[in-house]
Amino acid sequence: MSGKAAAAPAEGEGGGGKKKKVLIIVIALVVVLALAGGGAAWFLLGGKKKGKGHAKPADEHAEQAEDGGGGHDDDEDAEDDSKKKPPVFVSLEPFTVNLSSEASDRYLQVGIDLKVATPDIADKIKMHLPEIRNGILLILTSKKVDELNKVEGKNRLRVEIRDAVNKPIGVYKSPPEHADVLKWKPKKGAVDVLLTSFVIQ
Repeated sequence: MSGKAAAAPAEGEGGGGKKKKVLIIVIALVVVLALAGGGAAWFLLGGKKKGKGHAKPADEHAEQAEDGGGGHDDDEDAEDDSKKKPPVFVSLEPFTVNLSSEASDRYLQVGIDLKVATPDIADKIKMHLPEIRNGILLILTSKKVDELNKVEGKNRLRVEIRDAVNKPIGVYKSPPEHADVLKWKPKKGAVDVLLTSFVIQ
């Protein structure tokens, strides 16, 4: 009797020990899962906050750019340029003309590239090329050597050539009243003229 009675509590203790082990394992799993879930939530929420934090200065910078704040004109130009489409150029055949000169016969050989606003302008230029070349020849032959030896003279020539291109294709626009004629550029048609070679002999 006493042996059986002694064995019964031992078996009971063994069963209780197994229950305790299972309970500890379950609690440990719950804690691990809770920590993992909390960590994942913190990571995801923290990531969103960081994303918003990084976006905020960019938004502020964009607002400053629109308002003109901060005085970063170069930054604004860089942003505008990045949004623009790639430039389109039209190369004209080189011109060789006699210049107006009292001393002796002088001639000018010049290469001209036109920067145009859109690809369809390039097609219009090709359609009106005889008129455009005629206009440019008349401008070039009216120039004097002294005039073309100066940077201002070359820049004035560029403006006159640009206008001679835009008039035949129907997109000529005169600059605003108080604008610097040598710096002002139209938004349509030929927007700029590049002198790719320039030789006076």
